[in-house]
Formats: sequence, C-alpha cells, structure tokens
Amino acid sequence: MAKTTKEFVTYWGPSIADWGNGPDKRFVIERDEELLKNGTDGGRKMEKISLNDIFTEDVVTGVDMQNGFLPLVLFANEDLIIEVANCDCEQGGWHRNMGADEWAFQYKGSRTIRSETGPVTINEGEMTVIPRGVAHQNVGHGPNIEITIYSKKPLVRLCPTEPERARERMRIKDGKPLVPPVTLDQPFDE
Repeated sequence: MAKTTKEFVTYWGPSIADWGNGPDKRFVIERDEELLKNGTDGGRKMEKISLNDIFTEDVVTGVDMQNGFLPLVLFANEDLIIEVANCDCEQGGWHRNMGADEWAFQYKGSRTIRSETGPVTINEGEMTVIPRGVAHQNVGHGPNIEITIYSKKPLVRLCPTEPERARERMRIKDGKPLVPPVTLDQPFDE
C-alpha cells in the first residue's frame, strides 16, 4: 500500500445515530489513497447534471400549469422525489401536497412561497419545509432555480435556525461532537 488516508464510514446520514455504540456506529479505516483517487471498476458511478445548462432563459416551469415546461424530476426512490424548477413569476395556481413534506431549497435567485400559514421568502442558499397538507403557491422574483425534495415521511428539523447555534452543533474535537447529536426520536428544540 502506498500513501494511506483515513476513510470515515457512516450509515444513514453522517451524524444522526452513528456516534453511539450500536450497529450503525461510524468507524474509520485506513485506505490506499491512490485507489480512492483513481477509481475502480464496479459500483455506482457519480453523474453530473448541470442545472445552469438545463434552465436557459426560455425554460420557465409551472406558470400556467398547462403549456410550457413541467418541473424536472432529477432522482427518485420509494421514499423521495428530487425535482428542479424555475417559476420566475407567480405560479398559475395553488398546490396542496397530501402525500409528502416538501423540502424547498433556493439554488439561484429568490422566491416567495405564499401559504395558508403565511408567506416565506427564500433567497439563494436558503431553504424551508412545506409540511404536507399546507396549500402554497410559488412566486418567483425573476430568473431562479429551485430544488424540491418530496419526502413521504414527515421531515423533522434537527438544527437551530440561529446560525451560531447551528455552527455549535457542527463542532467536533478529537473526533467527537462537542454538543450531543440530536436524534429523530429526540429532535432539536428551540
């Protein structure tokens, strides 16, 4: 083995349950760095999709919900659907998803999500969750790209909304978190 490097092996999510002593505990192994960098045969390959290339100025989704373009589904499985859209003005109607929470991430530009619980404006790099059953309407503020993940299971917020408190949750020392990680059965409480 030439130069070795550490490989951190995790299971479902990098920090939800893998700090404990159960079967999903994270662990570290030493690996040959050249094998990791140069790839091997077999396994699933990563693929790149360029949203900036797909969403040119003439591609606008969901304006009248009849003509033009639909949101583009990028990936999916039995539990999640990941789609991308760019409604650059007021969406042509309201939507109520009865089967999933919607994690909405603003990749580019900004939009206001009007809802029966009140409006939320998200700018580039910001996100929110639209809980299942909440009627909402997207209002784009000019060209934008939004990524939505639909989750059949309800999403639970595990981090503070205040940036400094969120950063505290991220700090580690000697390979261990400084603040005990939250879990799905004991989520973060403001």
